[in-house]
Amino acid sequence: MGPWPNDPLGPQARSAADIYWIMFVAAVIVLVIVDGGLVYAGLKFRDRPGHVAKQFHGHNVLELLWTVIPTFMVISFSVLSFQKLTVMNDMSNPGMVMNVQGQQWSWTFSYPQEDRFKLIDNTYLSVGEELHIPVNTKVLLKLSSKDVIHSFWVPNIGGKKDAVPGRPTEIWIQADKPGTYRGQCFEFCGTGHADMLITLVAHAQNDYSTWAAEAVKEANRLRDPNTQKGRELFLSLPCVGCHTVKGTQAAGKVGPELTYVASKKSIAGGLLSPVNEENLTRWIKNPPAVKPGTLMPNLGLSDDQIHDIVQWLLTLKCAQNQPKCP
Repeated sequence: MGPWPNDPLGPQARSAADIYWIMFVAAVIVLVIVDGGLVYAGLKFRDRPGHVAKQFHGHNVLELLWTVIPTFMVISFSVLSFQKLTVMNDMSNPGMVMNVQGQQWSWTFSYPQEDRFKLIDNTYLSVGEELHIPVNTKVLLKLSSKDVIHSFWVPNIGGKKDAVPGRPTEIWIQADKPGTYRGQCFEFCGTGHADMLITLVAHAQNDYSTWAAEAVKEANRLRDPNTQKGRELFLSLPCVGCHTVKGTQAAGKVGPELTYVASKKSIAGGLLSPVNEENLTRWIKNPPAVKPGTLMPNLGLSDDQIHDIVQWLLTLKCAQNQPKCP
């Protein structure tokens, strides 16, 4: 969704939008009055046949009005702004606290030290690219920067706050409804600034636990020793002569590239979809049985070997900001 500041979908964004629209309407009214007065005076009091233009020096009522009214407007806007800033800067009673670190040119989101986010190596879930939160939950973000000043901003959801090296800052966000919201770093931070994007995904309350369990499962897969075994096994088999996996010695051109196989919609020429553990296992176990005539042979691998290879293949995913995703 968005990103549009005038489409607020969270209390933070609504606070900013409310004061914006009040000031915008007031500015339009002032514009109409001032420009209308100028046009009216220019037409009515202009020098023309039968009427000689005259200079006027002072008009007590007008001078009083254009002094009192702007003063009242400035005071009113100051009070309204202070009230909205009080709401936006209220960091108390969050439903979740997360650490967010910016660096050239990406964000890292570290989830709370709770059992649902605990990994097999006793660390806690920390990922890049996407920030996932439950709806209708006040989420406090503790911002930091690893290098230069960055700025966190998701227009539909909340205000913006700088992430400053050596100086922790905080901002809270809250989403009204499930969806995917776009944002980015708002502070110029180098040549890759334009690509320092933020993807915020808000889940319904009853779906968030499901997402957390799947995210932990994916993170654990990367940490599982069997995943490394699967990588080494894959690279020791004839697979490397047929397939390419960037970043490895696998550079074959006969079969499809597998660099981002876990992000593909299907395998085996579209016969198996989605690309998950079940379908990858079925394909590697006996390719000719799935697709008669395929050039991929049955290597006669054991169930354990297939399992390890599949676990590694499932880590080969394309990041959302990858320029060439499948």
